[in-house]
Amino acid sequence: MTREDTTGAEAAADAFRAQPFLRAQLHLDGDGADAPPADGHHAGPGLHGGADEIPAARRRAPRSAKAVREDAKAIPAAQRFGVDALLESIAAVRPRVDEHELPVDVRDSLVHLRGPVARFHGAKFSLGYFPFPSFASDCADKFGYLTKPATRTASRLPLTAANRALLEELGRAMGDTGAPADDSATPSGYTYVGQFVDHDITLDVSSAIDSPTIVDATTINNMRSPVLDLDSVYGKGPALDAFLYAPPKPGEPASAFRLMVGTNLPFGPGGAGGAAGAGGMLEHTDFDVPRTAAKTAIIGDPRNNENLIVSQLHHAMLRFHNAVVDLLVAAGFSGDIFIEAKRLVTLHYQWAVLHDFLPRICGQAAVDAAIAGVFPPTKFRMPVEFSVAAYRFGHSMVRNDYWLNFTLKTKPMSDVFSFISVDRTPVFSNWVVDFNAFFETGIPVPVFNHARKIDSALAPALSDLDGDGTTAQLMGVLAARNLVRGLVLGLPSGQATAAELGVPVLTAADLTTGLGAAETAVLNKDGGLLLKKTPLWYYVLREAAVKTGGERLGPLGAKIVADTFVRMLRRDVLSILNVSFAPSLPRSNPATFTFADLVGVAGVTQP
Repeated sequence: MTREDTTGAEAAADAFRAQPFLRAQLHLDGDGADAPPADGHHAGPGLHGGADEIPAARRRAPRSAKAVREDAKAIPAAQRFGVDALLESIAAVRPRVDEHELPVDVRDSLVHLRGPVARFHGAKFSLGYFPFPSFASDCADKFGYLTKPATRTASRLPLTAANRALLEELGRAMGDTGAPADDSATPSGYTYVGQFVDHDITLDVSSAIDSPTIVDATTINNMRSPVLDLDSVYGKGPALDAFLYAPPKPGEPASAFRLMVGTNLPFGPGGAGGAAGAGGMLEHTDFDVPRTAAKTAIIGDPRNNENLIVSQLHHAMLRFHNAVVDLLVAAGFSGDIFIEAKRLVTLHYQWAVLHDFLPRICGQAAVDAAIAGVFPPTKFRMPVEFSVAAYRFGHSMVRNDYWLNFTLKTKPMSDVFSFISVDRTPVFSNWVVDFNAFFETGIPVPVFNHARKIDSALAPALSDLDGDGTTAQLMGVLAARNLVRGLVLGLPSGQATAAELGVPVLTAADLTTGLGAAETAVLNKDGGLLLKKTPLWYYVLREAAVKTGGERLGPLGAKIVADTFVRMLRRDVLSILNVSFAPSLPRSNPATFTFADLVGVAGVTQP
């Protein structure tokens, strides 16, 4: 029996019956909004009626305003947003259940996790310590299809040796020919946000690209929960994946678990320089993900170590959690600090995905239409039209080179990819990324990295993934690999998918408008077969180029991507579409929260 056989409501109800305090910990028993009460009084509808009902002897002593301000000054985000912004976020903290109200075995188990030798046998923990889908969400553990079987059967390319060869030829033609690549208005940070998010929701480890017959996607396990729950960061939580976590500091509450960060090899200054530019850079010692003695990344998803930029973004997410823990400690939060930090981190992350990332990629209209019109079906399987086609738009956004920091002013993408194979790990201190060049933080840099436009031309490094200097091997050419995977999974054509979803269909003339001679020649082969049954991934890229000038996805790509994200959020009973939530962490615009704000709170945008 898979999780999709139960409804999210039933799963959550079971969890709340088992642990009545969990609803209060997750702010599901009141308004849930993360905003300071108008009168400054923090009494809330938790397991107690308010602070006056907590015996004074068992309540944490209130902290003076001076002490709170001093602690707020020490949080890295204060340098970026100012101390007053931190104090506003602290004022918004509202515990719904205090630690002393938890069952005695849960309280005692937290103490034993502190060490010096952590003890787990017989331990009891709040379910909030574990991945949300395991107790509160109706998630599918398989892939599936968005389109009807008849649509796929009628429109897909036959799985033949000749068609494999044709798609491999098209994939090789998609490699950048050396002509100057057009930049989009989208900051390059969102290329890697897209990759990070992908690793949070999908993982196929079983489909075979060399299968001689069509592989039914419904037989393939999705090894990631299709929920924006950051299990790639939190793993199974500090109770089970203790190796990801640092114990609370002396004198802190037993629940103040931070995520481990790694060390750097000393090779000189790197990272953000701030207003002082190159002179402001530091020789960082702790700006990497943690690693074993064999240099393997100790993180929830090893794919987040495949290139330098996504690895540094994962490191920023670790620091984001730790900054929220620091904020809660400064606030004198009396509940379970880890659960509250994880809740705030996850909801702010979801907010940034829905209100910052998706509008940039899909357009606000497509996102609004999805929120207004998409509701969860009885069952959910991650559609391969999304995971194998539409969501792979990010491959087109990869640049040929990046300005990484004031020292590494122009590094080719091949170096960004090869930082683990050439072995610049632990990350060399002078290779620490300045995210002010990747997100619109307001901190100036001499060169800002914009993502390439979404089209069918891919950067040269993506045609030599295995680093052997050739484009002869299928596994080394990303575009060819994507196209053949879609063929093996029996994806419908772009034209048929658009027709079924009610989106205007591109003509053959549309598909070839402005296209180079090499690609056009491949599309015209075999009587124009690929113009009649265009592979869905390629169709989505060409649609973006033709309909939006490559600035964002076209109508079909935007619909598939926006609808899938909204469907995932709708099915998660703890998501921002199912709970009352407004951003409360420091941010540049009080009305929203962006990934630029996230890296600012994480403390990676200042020296």
